[in-house]
Amino acid sequence: MSRITGKLSRRTEPLSNRGFRGGKIAPHRAMIGLELSWTLVIDVIVLPVMFATVMLLFLDPLMARWRAFFTVVQQPLGLTGAVTTRVIDLGMATTAVPFFTATAGWPTAGQLQGGWLVTLLLALAGSLLRGRFTPFAYLARALAVLQLTAQLWFTFATPPFAYNLPDYINGLLVCGVVILLLAPFLVAFTFYIFDFQLWQKAAMALMLLGHLAVLLPLQATVHAWLLHRFSLLALPILFLVFGVLLDVFVYVALYGWGMSWRSDGPLDAADRRPPASAARMLNRARPTPSSVRAITPSFGSPSIPSGPANGRDGGQV
Repeated sequence: MSRITGKLSRRTEPLSNRGFRGGKIAPHRAMIGLELSWTLVIDVIVLPVMFATVMLLFLDPLMARWRAFFTVVQQPLGLTGAVTTRVIDLGMATTAVPFFTATAGWPTAGQLQGGWLVTLLLALAGSLLRGRFTPFAYLARALAVLQLTAQLWFTFATPPFAYNLPDYINGLLVCGVVILLLAPFLVAFTFYIFDFQLWQKAAMALMLLGHLAVLLPLQATVHAWLLHRFSLLALPILFLVFGVLLDVFVYVALYGWGMSWRSDGPLDAADRRPPASAARMLNRARPTPSSVRAITPSFGSPSIPSGPANGRDGGQV
């Protein structure tokens, strides 16, 4: 590096992007600009429109499958009422979204006591978990705070509650249908802008749509059973943490996996392998404390080495 300009020299510049084993450290594709091209515009506009159109065409058959699933699991789960539908207008089309008509009651005294116990256990878990379980500790603390607010509200409030179970389940599924139609555009503006191959871009959209198409009815069924079984006391946590937020995390997980795919594009590094193989690196002798020579500074007077001096053997200084 030049002392005047601070820039790397020709000899040291190639070493600035090398790892400790000699492999090339490639820049992340998200930190490199991609030139605008017709193929990129087609990918960002045509692909999401195509997937959204296909989803819109298959929406009614999908709702029929959801209703059949709700009908099958209603009796084994002990959900009262029936499975009905509500027609929603999507602008270009309409569809009938199925939902349970089971009810959820106001929490009893025993359910409130159980809720306080759950809040205490979540708070203790958030305080005791350490090390690699720290993320779970943060989640437990957040759940404890949310449940604490629900406990306080239901302790001092009086019925009826502002929301009932059928309207909540129907709203959750309607929001899920909207997410299904908008998900291709979300993938387009966050994933298609990178240099992935066409089949990889299509695979990301198909995986997200397929996952949500299966997750949404299962999610609504679990919410309906928990609220019917344990009263409206569980509604705040289910709505704020395990509702739409859970659907968003599905794409976050798939997006994180997809960004690790190799695409062989211009922004994908081709030279990641180190010059030395892993086997050769493992066969090297590992240093031990006795084999490493410590270098300690000397704060005393400089010592005069013995031996040849000024090119003569046995010379005096």
